[in-house]
Amino acid sequence: MTLPREQISILLAGRLAGAMVTGLGLGSGAARAMRTNVQAAGGYLVMHSHAPAFRVVMSVTSTRCRVDITDQAFTHSGQYAKAARATGRNADHHVERAIIRHQLASIADAVEVHHSQIDGILLRFQLPLLRSGPE
Repeated sequence: MTLPREQISILLAGRLAGAMVTGLGLGSGAARAMRTNVQAAGGYLVMHSHAPAFRVVMSVTSTRCRVDITDQAFTHSGQYAKAARATGRNADHHVERAIIRHQLASIADAVEVHHSQIDGILLRFQLPLLRSGPE
């Protein structure tokens, strides 16, 4: 899904991701974990990105769901690099990356947080998909 880089989009992305996990027949705990991590990663991207939109891609296997959250600047970066330089927001983000990495890793595996040379952002994590009994 591609959403505008706005605060309300963070909530929408989390709800849709949680609903997708529920649609796979997984328990409410898995849906809550997905919603929480997508909202945290989306919030990080909205705060640090210069792109007008961000994308959430969920790839499901039999046991895992990989989630990629990126801004359009990560792949279409030329026009957004100028905006980053103009606003002076080319910061290093080491502390913020460590915080979001720790937050996502409390629930997810294989957490990655990348900033490209021209300020595009990619957050990636995996959640186990364990089917649960009736809740």
